[in-house]
Amino acid sequence: MKVFKVITLAALLAGTSVSASAQVYRRAQRMARFTLHADSIVRNFQKKLSSFEFAVEDDSADVALTPYIYRMGDPSTFYSKSLKDEFSINWKQDNADDAQLASSNGMTYRAGINKMIDKALVGAYISNPNNFTHYDSQFENEEVMKEADVTKNDKAVESILQSAPVISDVTQVIEDESKVDIVAEKPNFWTKSGKFTTQFTQSYMSANWYKGGNNNVTLLATLLLEAKYNDQQKVQWDNKADFRLGFVSTPSDTYHKFMTNNDKIYLASKLGIKATKSWYYTIQGDVNSQFLNGYRSNKQETFSKFLAPLDVFVSIGMDFKPKLKKGELSVALLPLSYKFRYISSDDSIFTIHKTYNMKKNDLDIYRNTQHDFGSKVEANYKLEIVKNLIWRSRFYYYTTYKYAESEWENAFSFKFNKYFSTEINCLWRFDDNRSPSTKDEKLKYFQFKEYFTFGLAYDF
Repeated sequence: MKVFKVITLAALLAGTSVSASAQVYRRAQRMARFTLHADSIVRNFQKKLSSFEFAVEDDSADVALTPYIYRMGDPSTFYSKSLKDEFSINWKQDNADDAQLASSNGMTYRAGINKMIDKALVGAYISNPNNFTHYDSQFENEEVMKEADVTKNDKAVESILQSAPVISDVTQVIEDESKVDIVAEKPNFWTKSGKFTTQFTQSYMSANWYKGGNNNVTLLATLLLEAKYNDQQKVQWDNKADFRLGFVSTPSDTYHKFMTNNDKIYLASKLGIKATKSWYYTIQGDVNSQFLNGYRSNKQETFSKFLAPLDVFVSIGMDFKPKLKKGELSVALLPLSYKFRYISSDDSIFTIHKTYNMKKNDLDIYRNTQHDFGSKVEANYKLEIVKNLIWRSRFYYYTTYKYAESEWENAFSFKFNKYFSTEINCLWRFDDNRSPSTKDEKLKYFQFKEYFTFGLAYDF
């Protein structure tokens, strides 16, 4: 029985020796790689000291340079703690909180490295004990570096501190001044854009043209300006200015050679304060008017002109602005809306007043101003369908619960290049607060306008 135990113990020691020798051989290979790449290790250590990334730059070396492998740098020293740690049993189980703390401080990694080194050293001690001529206890009382007894009152220290140069500019210690030319800029929350277009068409035919017809000249110019403020947190402020002016020649008209076919002044401003993810408390203002007098074919009366009418809306409510993958959407629900209408009084026969159904005073004379309160809904949508093809849509509905006014405009613009584009514009309008004389037999109080243009365009 005793012989069996001796044989078993010898077999275990032999297996341990063989395994340890193999581990030592692998560690020796790694140490050889350290020797081959010493220069790169030192350069990398100095370069990445602040970030604690001590990896060897050469991809062929798979050994990491860490301060925990110092015991493998001196193969002639016997470390008794390695032998003790390797053959001892730790009956104490680490607390979960302590283990988590050790892991967060890097102690788990350090313990793993030490355990690996202990196994390598023990294997070397067993297989080649004659190679170890020193032992660790010899160095316990040795002073590696003597600490200087320096106090804050030491005159030598004070003299050194006083003689040290004072750096007032970082360029004094950096050779390339261009590398420290750093300027902190205030973020710009404004997005500005503009678009100008002009289209011109002309046709001429002789008086004896076999199919007949009229000579015709048309001109249309548009200017769209937008300025949007968004601080990415609470405030959004959208501003828009839309100006359009177009003319068409009317040879068959006995009163006018030219008439406007497109005349618009539109100013809008909307301020929103974020309430939830996509909703904003909103106050909005709109101004609508035109540039020139408006006439009808073969009629001399003026049906509209500059500041006649002038419509001003001021509304309060909520604005829904979801974040879409494509396009921009805004739906404003404005339950409190005030409308002010003004018509200049230099019209002696009050044609414009009658057309827009203005109220009369006690003397049965049309008033120049009118105040209405109601509710308003407005939706704006913009989408780039494909590259250079943009769809813009605007809808609003205003009601005083006695009359209603609404517009729905859709514009499709395609840009051929930087300077040429084409656009199709369709506009539906409903307004039952008009003179009965303006009511159409088929469309009633509905109105429709469409135009197609091609010409110069410039975005800025």
